[in-house]
Amino acid sequence: MRPSTNNVSLNRRTAADELFDHIRSDIDKMRLVPGTKITEAEYAKRYDVSRQPVREAFIRLDNLSLLEIRPQKATIVRRISKSAIQQARFVRSAVEIEVARKACQADKPESITAMQAVLEKQSECLKDNDVPMFNRLDHEFHGHICQMADCEFAIEVINDCKAKVDRLCILSLANENDAEKVYLDHVDIMRHLATKNETKLVQSIRDHLSRLDATIEFVQSEHSSYFED
Repeated sequence: MRPSTNNVSLNRRTAADELFDHIRSDIDKMRLVPGTKITEAEYAKRYDVSRQPVREAFIRLDNLSLLEIRPQKATIVRRISKSAIQQARFVRSAVEIEVARKACQADKPESITAMQAVLEKQSECLKDNDVPMFNRLDHEFHGHICQMADCEFAIEVINDCKAKVDRLCILSLANENDAEKVYLDHVDIMRHLATKNETKLVQSIRDHLSRLDATIEFVQSEHSSYFED
């Protein structure tokens, strides 16, 4: 794989790994909107690679329901499925609430400090209207809860569930009020963890995840063509 203007570097990773990350980032950040047609040949030329690593990256993205590979036709960026999102939210809620209960019993002030640092960064993102960074910090915040509970294995489950809603989040968080609500939810969650108030903690997480309903309604009203159901 020769150097290119896109700066795809192998390092210790494969070309397919690098392409997977680039294409997924473009999908998550809505640089590739739902319904967009893409081809292996196009990406092989763009990144100056053979079609094999592109094919591997496409298959992995298809497994995440982010691409739809259609034999003998162009691959398309998969449209958003409300039913898949609801299923993912159910799984995430079940996992994250149990993780939070366990974290609530832990004595790890360093985790609270780490969450405070994330919230300070998110506050700056609100001022700068930096939606992609705000969303990345959202992943980091919830990851700290898993670490506090000694449940690092749950991070992958939560991130897989979030992968199905990241595109919605990018569109919704562009609305300043929605982003601020998410930030304030995080403040409440951190406070209840710090005071070990399990009842309020669980309710705050339920309220936080339930915001997805309003997000779906808002995004679908603005971009109905992005949805498949």
